[in-house]
Amino acid sequence: MAAQPDVVPALLAALLAQDPSRPLVTWVDLDSGARVELSVATVANWVAKTGGLLQDDLDVSAGDRVALALPVHWQTVTWALGCWAVGAVVQCSDEVGSPDLEVYGDDRGARTDAPGVVVGLAPFGGPARPGSVVGDTTDAGALVLGHPDELLAFDPPTASSPALVGANGVVLDHAAVLAAAAELADRIGLELGARLLTATPPTTVDGLLETALVPLVTGGSVVQLVGAAKPDAVARLAEEEQVDLVRVTA
Repeated sequence: MAAQPDVVPALLAALLAQDPSRPLVTWVDLDSGARVELSVATVANWVAKTGGLLQDDLDVSAGDRVALALPVHWQTVTWALGCWAVGAVVQCSDEVGSPDLEVYGDDRGARTDAPGVVVGLAPFGGPARPGSVVGDTTDAGALVLGHPDELLAFDPPTASSPALVGANGVVLDHAAVLAAAAELADRIGLELGARLLTATPPTTVDGLLETALVPLVTGGSVVQLVGAAKPDAVARLAEEEQVDLVRVTA
């Protein structure tokens, strides 16, 4: 039996080696009807570009703390994985602390004094909406596509590298984060290879793990849902997307 990955980048690499073309992250807006589906290969591509942006343009080094204040969106996954790929420590937006960088959507403003990065939240990404980039804030969408499709991390993480600010400020390393994601998958009843439908905000540790890592550790996929989650619409979507577990409160 092959050894289980003990760092997040190795987990994504393993999925890429198994089946790069299968769906991994699907984002659906019930209000507008927008739907974006990313394969394993496409997620890996975005992670490489995001990691390159963090390293090369934003001077993020291993161990630096990055506050992620992003809503339910496929870019939340690629930003979290991009941070972990370069050894950065992710801090959820609901956690208290002083990050080295704050990454937030163009639906809100900065909440810390750290250098800011605005992420455009249109269905397919792209530059942030007009007026959301203020002062020295970086527009991620204007720069990220210029980075290579493959990432060479300057200081790649190990199993004991810090990865996530957990409950009560305790920092989890990569091995602990993967274990926490596996435990959460078991707690919510997500089986191996299953497809998860979730509307859980990624602003807490469990919320981020549910949308970004639980589908990876189970070798499955996730459908992220935004918009008015009426029971009939959710049931119809669950059938259309062939999901195995629904984590949506109407």
